Amino acid sequence: MHKLRMMNYFHSFIPKLCRRSLCKNIAVVLFFCFQGISTVTASTPVTLQLHWNHQFQFAGYYAALEQGYYAEAGLDVTIKDGGYSTTGEAVRPEEEVLFGRAQFGTTRTDLLINHSEGLPVIVLANIMQHSPLVFLTLEKYGFNQLEQIGYTRPITLNINQNSSNRIDAEAVAALKIAGVELNSLNNSFPSWQLQDLLDGTTRLMPAYSTDEPYFVRKAGATPVFIEPRNYGVDFYGDLLFTSQNMLQNYPEIVRDFRATSLRGWKYAMNHPAQVVDLILARYKTRNSAYDKEFLLYEAEKIKELMSPDIIQIGYSNVERWKNIADIYQSLGLVKSYNLDSFLYQPDKPNFWSTYQKWILFTLALFVLGFVILFYFYFLNTALRKEIRKRNDVERELKVLAQLDFLTGSDNRCVFERSLEREFERAHRHDQPLTLLMIDIDDFKRINDSFGHLAGDEVLKSFVTVSKNLLRKSDLFARYGGEEFVILMPVTRLNDAVLLAHRLLNHVREDRVNFEGKSINYTISIGLAEINDSDENPHELLKRSDMMLYKAKQSGKDCLMH
Repeated sequence: MHKLRMMNYFHSFIPKLCRRSLCKNIAVVLFFCFQGISTVTASTPVTLQLHWNHQFQFAGYYAALEQGYYAEAGLDVTIKDGGYSTTGEAVRPEEEVLFGRAQFGTTRTDLLINHSEGLPVIVLANIMQHSPLVFLTLEKYGFNQLEQIGYTRPITLNINQNSSNRIDAEAVAALKIAGVELNSLNNSFPSWQLQDLLDGTTRLMPAYSTDEPYFVRKAGATPVFIEPRNYGVDFYGDLLFTSQNMLQNYPEIVRDFRATSLRGWKYAMNHPAQVVDLILARYKTRNSAYDKEFLLYEAEKIKELMSPDIIQIGYSNVERWKNIADIYQSLGLVKSYNLDSFLYQPDKPNFWSTYQKWILFTLALFVLGFVILFYFYFLNTALRKEIRKRNDVERELKVLAQLDFLTGSDNRCVFERSLEREFERAHRHDQPLTLLMIDIDDFKRINDSFGHLAGDEVLKSFVTVSKNLLRKSDLFARYGGEEFVILMPVTRLNDAVLLAHRLLNHVREDRVNFEGKSINYTISIGLAEINDSDENPHELLKRSDMMLYKAKQSGKDCLMH
């Protein structure tokens, strides 16, 4: 009872310390709060603090609770939602966990910044292999690259490094790579209100690819989002964490909570509709707009970010964390870091202790040696399989970084590197080079008439049709939304026109079957060939884009060159 009174005293005292300097006072507060607490039973309730409101973003934890996985491990789990408190302040899972109001929490990769400042936190699992954070704008504002923002257009991004608010490091890094001067932007701190984007108060805002694009389409607008990944900034998404005190004093609870949570995520990925019904029945979502249709959309997008069919749920790659930490250092957010104390490593079995126990139990050295011989034989086989599996995962990660998740084609980043390379090669060797820009006609009508899942199937079908017509030397990539590009090295414009006509004809004959409905579609194509006056590849790109615009203005379902 005395300890509980002391903890309640410090919980009332800590917010005052936080207002002055959270990081400098954490170590002192934790020392007194948790000094001498070293035992807890498996039946002791534990709390998970989310960093946002209830939605599919946290589906794995709901599934683990509903399916009884936590109960099987002897854990009585309470899940607390995040978002904003009644006073308008954002709930910070780091504070809730470090001050003992929760034992586990969810957050983003910014947790590494907290750790570098001395906060004793530790990552247990990476849930999303890629961050959902994007720059969101609208098609009507006329730009789809960071380089096109300009310095007069009103935007709202959390990028002011002199502000007391935590900046979005992903956004800052992507802007700097794009060559944008942050201090010259017409930027204000974001209100996080989607209406500001719709009415033009802002033309660019931070968003989650799993959320806001859906609501933009529901409002009748066409979203355009720019991913930091296109600029080589590839952070992890949501992660699960705890305090080092929790891990040190209660390692079994940490181990069991992590394992059962990941088991819950596996269930959620395999049964999204069932978990959506669970969320709507058991949890209070942000508002009525977070309905079944939205949650199913969110589930699909989260699965793309997690890639559970390729990457083990919860997997952490130390090299990727090093890259993230290096970006933080380049922005001045981290002075030094220690990933060994930041990333959780499950206990490995002590095989020598197991060997000794067998000696004591059997007292038969010959039998024991025979058993161990075969044991290590099978262990070696398992290790080889695991090594191959991990190598395959690493290769898959490298491939995924270059692919568009929906269609499986090369992404914009790959295309732009290839365009630079082929442009230089064509000029150096005086060779032809032709670029095709392709847009699916009236794609918004397809989404509005048949749904966004049907639109996704049209994109996939178009990619299949296109790739069947291309040479191995041609590069095909998704440029953004429903726009694609084909780069044809050592190819004259006349030859490219022949391919473009074949592509138009094949697309006209393509039929996409979706939920018993047959969807037909057409495309418009703009072509341009390199010429001697081109000083850089963007001039070739600009001409092909201009030709695409003319094709659109000429009635669509045609090509212009």
